[in-house]
Order: sequence, then C-alpha cells, then structure tokens
Amino acid sequence: MSARAAVTPRRPRRIFTRIVIPTAIALALLPPLACLVFHACAQQYAYDAAAQELDALQTQISPLLDGCFPDDAGDAPARTDGQKPGARGANRGAPENGADAVSSFLEAAGVTASQMGGNARLMILASEMQVVYPRNDQLRQAAQPLADDFAAFIQGGDALQAAQGETVELKGSDGETYLANISEVPVQSQRIRYVITYCPTSRIDDWVVKAAVLVLGVASVLAALAFCALWFAVRSITRPLRRLCREAERIGSGNFDAIEPAFTLRELEELRKAMNGMSVQLDRAEQTQRRFFQNVSHELRSPLMSIGGYAQGIEQGLFQPPAKAARVIMDESKRLEQAVNGLIELSRIEGAQPERPLTQLSVIDAAAASLARAKGVADMKGLRLSADMDKDLTALGDAGLLASVLDNLIGNAIRYGRTFVTVSAREEGALVAISVADDGDGIAADDLPHIFERCYKGAGGQFGIGLAIARAAAEQMHGTLQAENRPESGAVLTLRLQKAPNAQDASEAQG
Repeated sequence: MSARAAVTPRRPRRIFTRIVIPTAIALALLPPLACLVFHACAQQYAYDAAAQELDALQTQISPLLDGCFPDDAGDAPARTDGQKPGARGANRGAPENGADAVSSFLEAAGVTASQMGGNARLMILASEMQVVYPRNDQLRQAAQPLADDFAAFIQGGDALQAAQGETVELKGSDGETYLANISEVPVQSQRIRYVITYCPTSRIDDWVVKAAVLVLGVASVLAALAFCALWFAVRSITRPLRRLCREAERIGSGNFDAIEPAFTLRELEELRKAMNGMSVQLDRAEQTQRRFFQNVSHELRSPLMSIGGYAQGIEQGLFQPPAKAARVIMDESKRLEQAVNGLIELSRIEGAQPERPLTQLSVIDAAAASLARAKGVADMKGLRLSADMDKDLTALGDAGLLASVLDNLIGNAIRYGRTFVTVSAREEGALVAISVADDGDGIAADDLPHIFERCYKGAGGQFGIGLAIARAAAEQMHGTLQAENRPESGAVLTLRLQKAPNAQDASEAQG
C-alpha cells in the first residue's frame, strides 16, 4: 500500500448551490450591515444638525445681548482671572444693568427661541445660578435640576473657559445627555449672568433607533425579494441545463434527433444549436463509418473469395494446367495488398503528429516526379500527361505528403480520363493552387459531397481509398482539397497550400 494517502476527488458543486448559497449569505448580512451603517451615519448627522441648531440660536441671542447691554466705557471687561461666578468686588464697581434692560432681553430672547423652533432650548441663569428663563414658574421649577447640573459645570472654572463658544456634551442628573453651548454675559449683572442653549439627545437617539429599525425592515424585505428573484433566475438556467445534459446522454447513446424546442436564453439557444450541429456531424460520421466498413469488407472479401476458390480448385485438380488459376490468385493478392497498404497509409497519415514541420517545396519538381511515376500506367491507357505552369512556384509542405497527394490525384485522373491528364499550378493570394484535371465523365452530383470519404464507392466506382489518403495528407500540411467538375467534361481536383515566401519577401520583412 502506498505511504501517500489517496486524495479523494471533491464532489463537483452544482451551479445552483455555487450561486445561491454565497448570494443568500450576502443578502442575509446586508440588512444588519445596512442598519449599523445607517445608525452610525444618521446619529452623526443628527448630532451635527443639533449642534448647528444650537449655534444658530446662539447666533440669534448674541445681538440681543449687545443691544440690551451695550458694552460702554464704564462696563467692566469680561473676567479673565478665573474668579468664580457670583464673587463680589472683583469688577471694581461695574454698574448694574437696569431692570428694564433685563426684561427687554428676556422677552426678546424668549420670542427668538420660540421662533427658532427645532430641538434647541434656551436657559438663562443669574449670578447666583437661579433660573431666570424660562420665565414661567412651573417651567422654571422643572428646569431647576438641569440648571444645577449646568451650575456644577460652570463652577468648574477651567472647564467653562475651555468650553466658551464651543458645543459641549453634558450628562445630567436625570440620566439624560445634553448638547450645550454656554456663554457668559459680557457685562456685570446680578440678574443675568449665563445664557445657555442646549438640546437633549434622547429625542435624537430615539429617532435614530426607530429609523434604523425601519431601515432594517426595508432592507430585509428587499433582500428577501432579491433572493426570490435570484432563485427563479438561477432555476431558469439550471433547469434547461439539466435538460441539455439529458439530451447529450441521448445523443451519446446513438439517437441523433434534433433538440427541440428552442430556449429563450441566447447562450442556451446557442448551446442547443451547437449540440444539434454536433449531432448532425456524429450522425454523418457514423454513416460514413458504417459505409466504410461495408465497402472495406466487400473489397477485402471479393479477392479473398477468389483466392480461396482458385486455390481450392488447384488443390482438387480442376485447373489443368494450373498456371491460369495461379495468375488469378496473384492478381487478386495484389489487389488485396493494395487495399491493405492503402488502409495502412491512411492510418499512418491520420495518426501523425499534427505539428509536422513544413519546408519550401518546388511545385514543378513535385509534379514532374509524380507524372514520371504515373507515365507507365498512362501509356498503357493511351493517355497524354502534361504540366501547365507559367513559373516555378514554391509552397510550404512535406515532400512525402505532397507526393502522396499528387500520386493519388493523378492516379484517380488516369482511372477516369479519356485522352489527357493535366497538372497545373497558380497563385491565389497567399496560397498556391495545384490542380489535376481530366476529360472523363466527371463526378456525379450525388457522389461529389462524399468523394473524399474513406472507401466511398459511388455508382460504377471502385474501391475509394486514394482520395481519402490525399485529403488526410493535405490536412497534415494545413492545406485543403477540393473536387469539382469542369465545364467541358471531366473533373478537376485542386490542392491549396500556403505559398512559401521568396527571398525578396523575406528581405523586405527583415527590413
């Protein structure tokens, strides 16, 4: 047993689970993440908005202070010695503001605060930290605990000086958190000393929490709808894919009927058309293979039967003398050998490496060598062989494969030609076209599409392995082979190969 543990292959995952499960996890995490992000952003925005309201109210109150308490030459400057509020004797007898000024300021400040609206509130404290505003006794009594909290902060001294003009956050004795802006009146007065604009944050937090819950609910509903849409979308893809899998199994079992009906998705419809095309090709290949075995078995069985029959006759003394029967056996053996050699050559060419190295070949030399090899057979049939080439063209190919193609094309033309067989070559852009033409009866229309198939045997035809060998050799050289009929009479078969670059083209390319 191997010391290395065998690795069990992982079971392939379905498209449905590959898409739906990660998306479902993402959609499940989306609502709480959206809620958290919204809560943080909304809270920050609400606090910024509250601070702006405080600043706006403070901005409206400051001109009222300047108007009601003008800072003339007799007024004492603002304290800078850190003395606690309410201490006497430090202002060098600064005059007290009159009762009319205080009343005017309180009335104007109250009107301004009520007009501002919003969540910002106003509180005014005297020097002894009594609540001066709100002026209503009940409201003043209710605000006293908060005034005590503000007084404790103010009496800190340094904390007040650091908070001048800035919004601070205070924790009240009632457990509420407040945003506050504390300003000291710039003149000495016993009745008015501190102007405080403040805003409780509980309303902000309550609003943010309610809005976050609403966002969570809306995001959850949208995520559920998105998941349902994704579910149906994935199902609309996986269901036809499973159907195509079953159709592929059907085609693999030998049923090549077309896949119907069409799909609504473009990609699946393209896949269906491709599978139908594959089915047609497989059907054609199976028919070709069936026809190939039928023709091969017939062509091999006929000479074998002749050889066996004449050999048995010789053995029983039916042929006296046996020389004539021996000649038949030799002819049939040669015919059988040619068929077997053709099949071996076709198998060798088709099984060769696809990237066969190609070299520059002279078309005139290759055609002349093939015509010379076929001259004896042509002379026996009384055919004239000729080459019609204006100049020596060079093509990219393999010498052995090109000889095999030309030999088979010329041999096929000699078999069906009446008076001549001509080999010609011409340039077609980047290609070299080599044609072999004869003046026979031509190729029947029904046989023309199958002329290069293995062992195809048309009406009145013979064992067809040569043209299949020629096509396989042409494909090994990255070329094509085409058959057509001549307008006059006879057939013409054309081999097209890549033209080899000449020396001038190569020097221009290097330049």
